[in-house]
Parts: sequence; structure tokens; C-alpha cells
Amino acid sequence: FKTVLILSCFGSGIILLLLILKPVTVKHFPARWQYFIWLAATVCLILPIWKMIPGSEAQKIVPQITANNETIKAETETSDTADMEIPTIINETVPMEYREVNLTGGMHIRIYDLIAYIWLGGALIFIILAIANYLLFLRKKRRQSIDLTENVAFEEIKKELGVKRKIKVRISNDNDSPMLIGTLFPVIYIPKNDMNEEMEKMVFRHELTHYKQGDLIFKWLTLFVNALHWFNPFVYLLAANINQACEVSCDMKVISNMDEENKKLYMNTILNIADR
Repeated sequence: FKTVLILSCFGSGIILLLLILKPVTVKHFPARWQYFIWLAATVCLILPIWKMIPGSEAQKIVPQITANNETIKAETETSDTADMEIPTIINETVPMEYREVNLTGGMHIRIYDLIAYIWLGGALIFIILAIANYLLFLRKKRRQSIDLTENVAFEEIKKELGVKRKIKVRISNDNDSPMLIGTLFPVIYIPKNDMNEEMEKMVFRHELTHYKQGDLIFKWLTLFVNALHWFNPFVYLLAANINQACEVSCDMKVISNMDEENKKLYMNTILNIADR
């Protein structure tokens, strides 16, 4: 729990810095760079770099802190051997992590332990609700869609992008935007509307580019980090910026080798779908 707190504070500083610099970076750096810099911030929220320092080197860096911790540990062990019926004396000299609160039935729990249990419970609730909502969404999409058994435009774009994996296409009866769902068993859902073949190709290019870039894996990583740091509002800003950067990066990748006419067609396709 202490590690999560340290990572959360450190990550908040990085997120705040990126948000401050965003008006400048979006003008001078490509969309792909924007995407990966936010993903790098995500990694900083789950990777405790200082724990990778060998113990001998860490001892040289923080000898005084280690000594203090050993003193506190010794004092705690001594107090544990005392009569458990004697109440713990709380004063300003006792570190916060060793202070206790009284529970019902004469039970005691350290404040840090109590906060840690609250954090763990929140993380579990977050991830359970997220997965449950995801499964319900999948069920809804499958019920409101039918398989597209054969589509020449889809096969053409797959071959063009070098995608060899089998990916299903389903036509959805709702008005949702086209989307790629499923990391292990990917499925592309497209809305049931009057798109011509060229517009369909643009949609398939976008969704298959998401697949090639591994964006679904990055979204699951973001969800995990969001669950781990559910108490930190900056992490929700991080998730929103990753989703935005992901879409812009995908769009820029799709139109990177297009001529002006196809770029206009692609943008018109997006606007047409958004309008519907």
C-alpha cells in the first residue's frame, strides 16, 4: 500500500506536468508521440523503480532512514511482547503508521492497515464493476448484431494492412460507432446504415489499425492502473487523455499514406458516422 501511495504521488506529478505542457506538445510532436508519452506515464504508476536498486546500494543512499526504521521496528517488537490488555499510548512522537484505532469488541487496528483495507476493497470493487459492465456490454452487442459472413472490402483491407489473424465482422442494429472489441477473440462491429464500399473500407482501416497497434491491450493496462489508483483523480485524467491520444494516433496512422481526396473521404466518413 505504501508503494502504491508513492507511485500515485509520483505519477500525479508526471500527469500534471504533461497536462501543463500539452498545449505545446500537441503542436510540436506527432500524435504517436503523444500516445506513447501518456502510456509511459501509465507505466510509471505501476513500476516501482526504486525497488530495483540492490539492497547494498540502497543502504548507502539512505543509511539514516534505514537506521530509523530499525529502531521503530525494535520498539514495535518490544511493545508486542508486553501485556496486550494495556492500551496503546498515542502521542505526536509515534509515527502515523504505528498509531491504532479502537474497533468494537476491544479490537485494535493500525491506521495504515485500515486505510490499506479500504484501498484494496475499492480496487476490487472497481475492477469487478468494470469487468461486469464489459461483459454485459458484450452480451448486448452480440444480441443486437448479426455475422457478416463475407465482405470483399474487409478482406481487401486486411490484405493491404498485412493482418492475417481471423477477425469477425458483425453488423450492429444500434447506432453506436464502429468498434473493435476483444483482445483474445477480436470482433469488429459496424452500424447498420447505408455506407458505400469506400466508406466501409475507411471504417475497416481504422479498426484494423487499432488492432495492429495493440490498442486494446493498452486500454486494459489503463483500466488496471485506474483500478489500482481509483482514489487518485489525476489517474482518471490520464485515462481520458490516453483514449483521446489513441484515437488521434490511429487517425493519423490511417491517413499517413493517403492522397488529399482519400483524406477528405476518411474525414467525411467519420463525420457521417458521428452525425448518425
